[in-house]
Amino acid sequence: MSDLHLALLGPVRMWRDGTEVPLGSPQQRAVLAVLLLHEGRVVPGEELVDALWGDVPPKGAWGTLRTYVSRLRQVFAGSAVVIKTAGTGYAAQTPPSSVDAVVFRSLVTRARDQAAAGDPGAGATTLAQALALWTGEGLDGAPGEYLAQQRARLQAARLAATELRFGLLLDAGTDAAGQEDVTAELTLLVRQHPYLEQLRELLMRALYRQGRQADALAVYHAGEALLRDELGIDPGPALRAVHQRILVSDPGLLAGPGPLPEEAGPAPTLLPARLPRFTGRDTELARIADALAEPPDGCTTTVGVHGLDGLGRSALVVEAAHRAGDRFPGGRVYADLAQMSGDLAEVLGAWLGAYGVPAAEVPGSATARAVRLREAAGSRRVLAVLDGVEDTTTLGLLTGVLPPGSAVLFVARRRHPEPVSTTWVPVGPLPAADGLRLLEHVAGRDRVAAEPAAAARLVSLACGWPLSLRLIGGRLNTHPHWSAAATADQLAHELAHPAETVHDDCLLAEAPILRAYTRLRPTQARALVRTSRLEGETFGIHQAADALGTTCEDAWSVLDSLVELGLLTETGPSGLPQGTTYSMAGVVRAFARRQPDDDGPAARPVWRDRAALYAAS
Repeated sequence: MSDLHLALLGPVRMWRDGTEVPLGSPQQRAVLAVLLLHEGRVVPGEELVDALWGDVPPKGAWGTLRTYVSRLRQVFAGSAVVIKTAGTGYAAQTPPSSVDAVVFRSLVTRARDQAAAGDPGAGATTLAQALALWTGEGLDGAPGEYLAQQRARLQAARLAATELRFGLLLDAGTDAAGQEDVTAELTLLVRQHPYLEQLRELLMRALYRQGRQADALAVYHAGEALLRDELGIDPGPALRAVHQRILVSDPGLLAGPGPLPEEAGPAPTLLPARLPRFTGRDTELARIADALAEPPDGCTTTVGVHGLDGLGRSALVVEAAHRAGDRFPGGRVYADLAQMSGDLAEVLGAWLGAYGVPAAEVPGSATARAVRLREAAGSRRVLAVLDGVEDTTTLGLLTGVLPPGSAVLFVARRRHPEPVSTTWVPVGPLPAADGLRLLEHVAGRDRVAAEPAAAARLVSLACGWPLSLRLIGGRLNTHPHWSAAATADQLAHELAHPAETVHDDCLLAEAPILRAYTRLRPTQARALVRTSRLEGETFGIHQAADALGTTCEDAWSVLDSLVELGLLTETGPSGLPQGTTYSMAGVVRAFARRQPDDDGPAARPVWRDRAALYAAS
């Protein structure tokens, strides 16, 4: 095997046996960068398209993406790097030591371990090695908003490592020349990042050790004025503690950092009530619990639960948050962004109130409120639960300020490329056994036990959707004289013969589909409507291509995006267009068959206004 080096901490580049290898166009390098940032995890094709072109990809984007991947495979031929295909997505498998960003993180982890073991000098040396890997801003020359966000994330990690290195240098002690170098570098960093209190604190300590007490106090007062004038907040407890120790000429500052006060408020539990008799989801709950148990390298964990509305995502995250128990001594807080118009500042204001911060002391901007939340939580781990997340880039503010080891658990309709380290937990229909248990909870065990075959048929007709099962159970309760078999016959007829006039509970069941449909691109809406009219329980890619009047590959691409959104289900082997088969839940099929065969959701039946009344339920 050849010696391989892949660089992300500067321009995206590659060396093989000491010779640089061209990686092609900027967008081809961007594909490689996205794959390498995921460190062997599969990146769905739609996420790669979004990363390259945003919300308006060019015609033929999928074909162009496949061309980029094919060319990259040629570049890596004969090396230890393998780009594998998984469905419509890809994963790049590389030796860990070949990617500088992976090596950087590993060195930072080692330095933290060395510091924890009581050897700050060794930790500082290791961090110097890690920081020497940087040759630029990170991902230089790679285009796109997604990689711009990843560049900011890498820069934040670089700055955190820089802060830690200076802290360890001060803890280890340096000679006079070394102290001057540290002070000079910290002075420049504080000018570049004036709002970062940790850097200001380190500079104050460095100045004090040089006998420059007045200069150290001046650095504090400059920071205090800046925070109050620009953000409307006071310095945090760590910076105030160093200031106080300098005022009293604390000799402990000459030897080490000393203990910092834990000025933290109460640890609130601000969660909705658990769903009575929560049913199923053992696998999903276990995955969430595992992700929350071990935060990566002391960073903030992010866990995203995604799937179509009506499948119980919100109930799942609330149940998981309640089960998290004492893992988060800093508190568990919740907000539904959909009910707050996505206003993170409003959310943070409510959370600060839960932490006991008086309303008069709550800053105005979201950034200032996030900083104040960190101060209120202290160093304790916090679990932040967010429902209705549409723009996951807003999560970066939270993950950047929550104490180390904290977690953000959120609900989204689909997977997003950001945050890149998110553990994604898909939510699909309930298995048949769990669906039957849910029907028992709603309609009563005796009612289900009296007609087991009919009850199983109702679960099948509902396709395991919790919302549909609850509505079916409600219909049984409303008509106690009806048999389950008669109810199943009526439901089967309604699904097979969609009409303009439908029951209110059918509109409630279809409300999540309506919300998803209004967000579809024209090609996606057309594919959903036309494939809904195919005969049979399942259909193959050739049938879909004929219905759409396109090639199998193009049909595969658009149908895969509908699978990702939860509107279709893959029922056969995937990986190649010719081998993929699909099914559509009955309630989705009934809804889609009532839509006009046009280029999108702009034209809808007259009943759409009535259905919209239920869309927020």
